Amino acid sequence: MQWQADAIVSIKTRVLPAVLGALLLLLFCGCTVAQADRPGDTMGKIQIQGKVSVKGSGPHTYLCLSTNSGADYRLEGGLKDLIWGRYQQETITLEGVITKKAVGPGFPAEFIVHKILSNEP
Repeated sequence: MQWQADAIVSIKTRVLPAVLGALLLLLFCGCTVAQADRPGDTMGKIQIQGKVSVKGSGPHTYLCLSTNSGADYRLEGGLKDLIWGRYQQETITLEGVITKKAVGPGFPAEFIVHKILSNEP
């Protein structure tokens, strides 16, 4: 009788953590896929046009593209440094992907720049 109880305890201590770990892994993978499928989280490539500026107060400054409609986009990606150095206060057209929606003042939508299409003087 004692050996059966020891076997059950042994199974619980070996199998239970593995099962819980597998369930957490499935839960994590399921949440990641569900988030990517929601509209607005990761939209397809789009083009936006606006004026480039640096907003925020140090050390929390960010590169921003402000459109004529009043929407702001926080620019991210490999071309961000080039835009920061060369296109400030200029109106440009960018192609890329919106990865986050705007949350409120000071937290604009995030736009990953894939291509600089044009700059207008």
